[in-house]
Parts: sequence; structure tokens; C-alpha cells
Amino acid sequence: MTVIISTPQLDALLDPAAQRKRQEEYAMRVAFVMRKYVPRDENTLRASEPLNSRYGDGLLIWSTPYAATQYSVPMRHSTAGTCDHWDEACARNDMPALIEYAESLFGGE
Repeated sequence: MTVIISTPQLDALLDPAAQRKRQEEYAMRVAFVMRKYVPRDENTLRASEPLNSRYGDGLLIWSTPYAATQYSVPMRHSTAGTCDHWDEACARNDMPALIEYAESLFGGE
């Protein structure tokens, strides 16, 4: 008797290149969702993220001379909905949808 087990779906989930691609796609989604919380005046801070982030490594990076201050120091922002600690606002408001998206990428139900 011969038993052949075919695991293409499992192989695809475990493949390092496929995992990195899913990580990259998820990080890009998180950045997109989070962007609405990032302070915006002339859009320079928001625009710095796609140029500096390393999505495949799961790193979202805002790189301007004032990024750390905008993130760390509570202040009155001119654009409604923006805030300091924008990652925390995103987690507080959007985490269920982001978890659902991650599950869809990684084969969750």
C-alpha cells in the first residue's frame, strides 16, 4: 500500500519567501490604516513612512527631524483625528479588523 500526502497549502504557508511576502503585505495594510492618525500639516511626516519603512521586516518608520516629537509629545494637532502615539490609537480603534486581515493572510478561519 502506498500513501501519498500532498501538502501544497501547508508548504505554501511554511515557505520563508511566502511568509515574508505575507508579512510585507500585512505591514503595508497596517501602515495604510494607521496613516489617518499620523499628524498632517504639509503631509511630510505621513509621506516619510512609505519611503523609510521595511515592510518585509515588519518595520514602519516615520523619518523626519520632528517625527519623535510629534509621536512623543502630546500637542494639539491641526488635522482632526490625528494624535501622538498613533500606533496606540490604531491598535485601540482598528485592531479587530487588522487581526481579521492577518488571519486571512496566514490561513486563519
